[in-house]
Order: sequence, then structure tokens, then C-alpha cells
Amino acid sequence: MKIGIKFKLIAFTGSLLLVVILFLSVFVLNGIKSYQDKEDEAILFKQKDMFEQYFSERSSLGNNGTRDKAELARGSIFNKPWLRTIPASVYDTKGELLSGFKVDGKLNENKEKNTMIEYAMQGKVSFAKKDGVIYFYSPIKYKNGIVAILELEYSVKESALFYDNIKKMFYGTGFAALIFGVILGIIYFFNLTRDIYIMKDSVENIQRGNFHKIQLANRNDELGELSKGIVFMSNTIEKNIEELKVERDSLNNAIDKLKKMDKEQKEFIGNVTHEFKTPITIIKAYAELIGMYENDLCLINDGTTNISKECDRLATMVDKVLNLSALEKYDFEIRKKEVNLKEIIDEICARIMGKIKKNDLTFKSNIEDIIVTIDEESLRHVIINLIDNAIKYNRPSGSIDIECHKNGNKITIIVADTGIGICKEDLPKIFEPFYRVESHRSRETGGAGLGLALVKKLVEKQQGTINVDSKLNEGTIFSIEFSI
Repeated sequence: MKIGIKFKLIAFTGSLLLVVILFLSVFVLNGIKSYQDKEDEAILFKQKDMFEQYFSERSSLGNNGTRDKAELARGSIFNKPWLRTIPASVYDTKGELLSGFKVDGKLNENKEKNTMIEYAMQGKVSFAKKDGVIYFYSPIKYKNGIVAILELEYSVKESALFYDNIKKMFYGTGFAALIFGVILGIIYFFNLTRDIYIMKDSVENIQRGNFHKIQLANRNDELGELSKGIVFMSNTIEKNIEELKVERDSLNNAIDKLKKMDKEQKEFIGNVTHEFKTPITIIKAYAELIGMYENDLCLINDGTTNISKECDRLATMVDKVLNLSALEKYDFEIRKKEVNLKEIIDEICARIMGKIKKNDLTFKSNIEDIIVTIDEESLRHVIINLIDNAIKYNRPSGSIDIECHKNGNKITIIVADTGIGICKEDLPKIFEPFYRVESHRSRETGGAGLGLALVKKLVEKQQGTINVDSKLNEGTIFSIEFSI
């Protein structure tokens, strides 16, 4: 069981006060008792001397008047008024009572009377206390001889009552002083321990990291200096922790940035590699068509133009790869400008028409004439990838439909095909990098699963959304939406 410092201090103060009060009480009361005993003893010896002096005087007269000492004691020793105020008895040397006087007339209640008389016959003084009365026995000497035994009865009831009253007063005063001292101690130690508990709570809050809950104990002593030290230590620790957090965040940001750069670099290289296949495929398709129709000048001119454009695209991508190698980073920068969506999509469709015809596909388009601010290069990547996928995963004699229309502040681009489709379980995963639905892909595609991942990223970079709806063996519809 844990005992608090407040209880310990109060218990110590109470115990100390109790010890001091008991010590003073015992010391003072013993002094009073000793003083009373000495006073009583002095009075008894004084009375004894009075009797002995008077007896000596009367004995001298008795010798001159031929009277013996026993008769003198028996007849005249208590005739003096001042002697009759003292309860006393005189015994001869044989222990026989010669004369006596008692104020209250009570019998002698000392049971050791005979023994003490015999002790006095030996020339010694003795006394005993019983029921508030001191019985004093002393030999009376005359001319170096014991002539009688004096018995004195001295009441100490008043002094005992005085002593009892003093003792009660001491104990009562001591108890009151103890209670008062404990109360004062509680008040003082409450303030003292309150500041100690403030510092204790401050230390616990430092351990928990609650630096805003640190309190200062307003004192002008060592505890106040200690409290200031705790506050200073708390501020220093908090500052150091904040600095460490900043450094940690900087390191984490640097690590995240490095990971992101590495990931983007790998993704970009994979995406660019994937993108190389589209222009190469177009170039190869036109080359084969030109070889097949050598006399078709229109086809040759159209093919030459598209081959030149695709070569430019390849050159651009090669430049990006070279830049990536040199800078070890790549950021998909968004460079928006006003463009005509119909012109861009029609141009893309015209460039890829050779591949569409080669795969014996039907192409339909319904493009509204819309002017919009958008990143043209990113949009081209998106449309080309979607149309290319529609060609790759379509059925022989299938169709591709592309639409673009405006609805309020939204622009929607739809690319639909009548291809092999995607099963419902795979739809949520098709935008993940390198994910391929192998069981539904043509063996001739050779895709790496990066095209749709790149499409989704480019769309989201322009605050757009892309959705897909597909049924297995019926076809797929991609829907892109941008806000304007």
C-alpha cells in the first residue's frame, strides 16, 4: 500500500508533538512531585525539630524540678497551643504511648506503625504514605540519648489534589496543543504537498508527453526553484521532441519521395515501354499496307504522314527516357491549354484507323465540338490507350464506338467495344499496374498491364474520373468524366 507524503508529514508532525508534549509533561510533573516531596519532608523535619527542642527545654526544667522525662512528655508536651495544631504522638523507648494529639480524632491507620517505631528506636528516621497522609517516625534525643519516639501525621491531600489538577491541566493543554499543532500542520503541509503534487503531476505529464499541462509552483524557496527547473526541462524536452519530429518528418518525406520517385521511375519506364508498342504497331501496319498497295498513292501519302507522326512520338518518348536516366526522376507534369476535343479525337482516330482496318473492325464516332482547357498530351495518351485496348481485345468484325459530349459543367468521353469483355471479379483490379486478366486476353497482345494504370493516373492528375462497365463475351465500356 502506497502512503502519500502528506500523510507521512502529518503523522511525523503529530508524533513529534506527542513526544515533546509527553516529555515536557513527565519532566515538569516529576519536578513538581519532587518539589512537593522535598517540601513535605522539610516541613516534617521542621516539626520534628520543634518537638525535639521543646522537649529538651522541658526536660531541663524537669531535671531541676525532679520530674522524669516520661512524665514530662505525658503531661505537658501538648499543652502549648502551637503544638496542638500538629497531629502527633509521643512514645517511650519501649513503644508505649505517652501522649498524643489529633485534630480530626481519627485512629492511626498505619499498619507498619510498630515496625517503624522499632526502626526509630535505632536512631533512624522513617516515613510512609497512606491515603493522603504521611506517617513520620523519628527519635527524640536529649544529651545524645534517645528519650522518646515522635510520630507525626502530615496530610498531603491538598498537595496531591494540586498535583492532580496540574497533571490534568498539562494533559488537557498538551492534548489541545497536539490537536492545534496537527491542524496547523495539516494546513501548512497541505500547501506544501499541493506544490509537491503539482510538480509530481508535471513530471507525469512530461512522461506522457502532455507538455501543455505543466504547472509552475509559485514559491520562493527550494521547491520553487525545483518547479522552475521542471518547467525549463519540460520546455527543453518539448522543443527537442518537436525538432526530432520535424527531422523525422523530413526523413520520412525524403524516404517517401525516394520511394515515390523510384516507383514512378519504374512505372514510367514500363509505361513508356508499353507505349512504344502502339506507334511501332501503327508504323508496321502502314508499312505492310504500303507494301501491299504499292500503287495506291493516297494510301502511301496517308501512311507516310502517320508514320512520320508516330516516329515523332517515339522520338519524344525516347527523349523522356533519356531525361529520366539523366535526372533519375520523372513527374507527370500537367500543362493545360485550350484545345478542341473534336479535332484531337478525330486526329487520333485518323492515325489509328490503319490498325482498325487491319483488324477488320467497324469504327463509329460521335464527337461534339467542345473547347476545353486540358493537358493535350495526357488526353492523347488516354484516348490512344483506350482505343488500342478496344482493338486488341475486340472480336473479328467487331465494332468500336467513341463519343464525346458536354452535360452542364461535365465533359464525358466514352470508348466502347464489342470485345471479349472482363468478368465482374476482375473489374476492380484492371487499373492496378501490371495486372492482366490472362484468361480473357489474346495471346498476340503481349501487354504488360500498364496501359490502364497509366490512363487512370493521367485522368486523376487532371481531377477527372474513369469508370468501366463490362460483361464477359459482350464488350467493355470506358467512361471518362472531367469537370470544366
